[in-house]
Amino acid sequence: MLVSEIFDSIEGEGVRAGQLCTFIRLAGCNLRCSYCDSMYAVDPAKYGGKAKEMSVNEVLAYVNRRYRRVTITGGEPLLFSETVKLADRLCDMGYEVNIETNGSCDIVVFRDMIQHSENLFFTVDFKLPSSGVMYDMRLSNFDNLTPRDVLKLVIGSEEDMSVGLAFAKRIFDQYRSDAPYIYCGVVFGKFELADVIEECKLDKELADIRFQLQMHKYIWDPDLRGV
Repeated sequence: MLVSEIFDSIEGEGVRAGQLCTFIRLAGCNLRCSYCDSMYAVDPAKYGGKAKEMSVNEVLAYVNRRYRRVTITGGEPLLFSETVKLADRLCDMGYEVNIETNGSCDIVVFRDMIQHSENLFFTVDFKLPSSGVMYDMRLSNFDNLTPRDVLKLVIGSEEDMSVGLAFAKRIFDQYRSDAPYIYCGVVFGKFELADVIEECKLDKELADIRFQLQMHKYIWDPDLRGV
């Protein structure tokens, strides 16, 4: 597989926010989101990134055994067949594995190929209008989330807020008590999370939505890699 970087840090977002974890960032992506903050992994040659061909065993040698938590991200990790082998090995070894995916690739087929899928969860984006790629979403993904999975909304405009919160309500209504976690954040430096929170306070259907900041961008320089 083509690896951009492997590093230990804290999870900046989602259900493991603040916990130490090994990140495996793969290179290459099928989308070009307007606010992407990891273009060096999406297109290494163009944006000054690095990409190294590595086997599953070589990648596993870098995983911190003390944390027992791994996040596989990108780029887009579900584009590559080797990601299945890597995730399967990690889950078999007892690691809790988070797959961060952009919402355009099939999570159902991937999950079905993991023997110990109870150790796996997905953080799945639903891209909103300002991303420029909303119509690339694989809608079947959002009908097949589990209570362990995370639906992630990133808001960068008033239109995003309207569309995103309506979608969150649809998911809560569809799943009822078995709903995935729904996390809402904003494009860093482009929109105010306070505005989203105030809007949600007015709507009882959004009482269970969760809000997040990208913690790593406040702890370290927001443009720093490997954190």
